[in-house]
Amino acid sequence: MDLSLAEARRIALSAQGFGRVPAKATLAHVRKVADKLLTIQLDSVNVLVRSHYLPAYSRLGPYRRTALDDLTYDRKELFECWSHASCLLPARLFPLMLHRMLAMRTSRTWSSGAPVEGDEHIEAVLHEISERGPLAAADLTDGGTRTGKWWGWSKGKAALEALLECGYLGIAGRRGFTRVYDLIENVIPAEHLNAPVPDREEAQKELLCLSAGALGVATGRQLSEHLGLHSFRIRVRQENGKPSRAIWPALLKEVVAEGRLVPVAVEGWKDPGYVLPGTRVPKPVQLRALLSPFDSFLRVSSAALCGFTNPVGLQLYVPAERRQYGYFVLPFLLGDTLVGRCDLKADRQRGTLMVQSAYVEPGHDPKHVAHELAAELRQMQAWLELEDLEVADRGNLAKQLRRAL
Repeated sequence: MDLSLAEARRIALSAQGFGRVPAKATLAHVRKVADKLLTIQLDSVNVLVRSHYLPAYSRLGPYRRTALDDLTYDRKELFECWSHASCLLPARLFPLMLHRMLAMRTSRTWSSGAPVEGDEHIEAVLHEISERGPLAAADLTDGGTRTGKWWGWSKGKAALEALLECGYLGIAGRRGFTRVYDLIENVIPAEHLNAPVPDREEAQKELLCLSAGALGVATGRQLSEHLGLHSFRIRVRQENGKPSRAIWPALLKEVVAEGRLVPVAVEGWKDPGYVLPGTRVPKPVQLRALLSPFDSFLRVSSAALCGFTNPVGLQLYVPAERRQYGYFVLPFLLGDTLVGRCDLKADRQRGTLMVQSAYVEPGHDPKHVAHELAAELRQMQAWLELEDLEVADRGNLAKQLRRAL
């Protein structure tokens, strides 16, 4: 099976939940988006809106933002888990992710790059939550104090994250963006908690297939990145003292041999792509959406399918002088490709949506892009309940965008 780049884009966008926008997005629509994406990345930056609320907006248009929280913390249909990063995943994936948690229990206690010392303290934290119920790090009797910004966790926070990583605890809710931890049996529904658990090889093979369904068409490396198999520390030791290696490449070959994935040639790709059996090329669709910097389409597929190579999510974590387009940069999807990007900020005190920069990608008509982007920005302004919209001078689309508005 050979695919043109345009055909591969249509397959990927359809698999990622882009298509017909409902007249009024409901909880069921949000549930469907989360189920298709498999992974919705969490991030603390709130300069516009928390990034995990944007993927559903990009696919559905305006929706009730609390719907995603309802699905996660009230209905327990989603759960917080580390895949490629800290993400929301459908609860049905818990049995497939459990092999990672079990592996962490038998290795050194480790959490987000920082070794945790003192097993007795970790056990005491687990016992305290079992006795008192859901707790944040600040609620612990012996939580300690922070040692710095970012990963300068207190010893209590480090213990909680270690217990989360090992599958003893789950996230029961959030206070603002602060995690509240509880015993895993109180977070994951019994039907998923007690479901049969496949061995690590079968679990990773199933995750590769699920990723193919979520991405539509992807290389083996992209499949491994979607749910974090490329970075997870379950590896096979090689002989002669050579470094250990990931097990997913060998498992991918097995999945193909079993007929669970089909290799395809994609125009311009050096490596083969993979699709689910029976995958068809959808009809062309006219899309219009602003995407979160952490949208899974951007993170995994945009460079290969749209030539969109600048990693917008990384702009958040570099000094201001090294940012090419701005801080919280949202790419603009129009038709079936990425045609521009803008740096957005919600000034809630002034009730204003600020467009701090606006750019058009090479080869696209600035006037047309500005007209469509203006309409999309007006919709986002209304969704965020902001009264005004203003455009700064920065960017090769800023002047046209002001005219369009």
